Amino acid sequence: MPTQAERSASSRRHLMDAASELFTERGVQATSVAEIGARAGLSRGAVNFHFGSKDALIGEIVAELVDNWERFTLSPLLERAGDVPAAMDAILDAHHHTLRDTPSLFALYYALLFESLSSSPGLRAAFTELDQRLRGQITEFLTGSPAAGSVRKDVRAEGFAIWFLGALRGIVHQQLLEPAGVDLSAAYGELRTAALARLTDGR
Repeated sequence: MPTQAERSASSRRHLMDAASELFTERGVQATSVAEIGARAGLSRGAVNFHFGSKDALIGEIVAELVDNWERFTLSPLLERAGDVPAAMDAILDAHHHTLRDTPSLFALYYALLFESLSSSPGLRAAFTELDQRLRGQITEFLTGSPAAGSVRKDVRAEGFAIWFLGALRGIVHQQLLEPAGVDLSAAYGELRTAALARLTDGR
């Protein structure tokens, strides 16, 4: 028999999965906590019981999305990369493959991201914190890692991090809008060329 803790963890997982589906289909504001509970096969009050509020549930979904990318993809790649070109290749390849193979993850992320600009303060705060962490990792790699010695001295690392994340998001946005009309290989190739030209004179 499952323990109470195991049953609670299972219910939370079902609620997060159900909310993710509904947010992607309808958006955050158009989805009620009762609908999330029903989709998960639980009670109308299950979201508030397990998470405390809809905002808290959203915050956990956002954190999980970015934590998975940060912890299992970005951080290991930056730690293993011996130089800037190797890091750039690894990051862009991983991002490309994730977008190509699991576009639904990006669709959910963007559904939440766009609503963060106009909906709950909690959602906006969650994205702000996560963006700061991602920019911080890129900045630290360019200034404090062993590979930093090959970075051009005139590069403003924080500015580069903002630009690089913006470029990646632009690729994803266009791909989600027009899946058959965006040449991802060309887009990532051009981004690599531009980034390395700025960081290392194109080496």
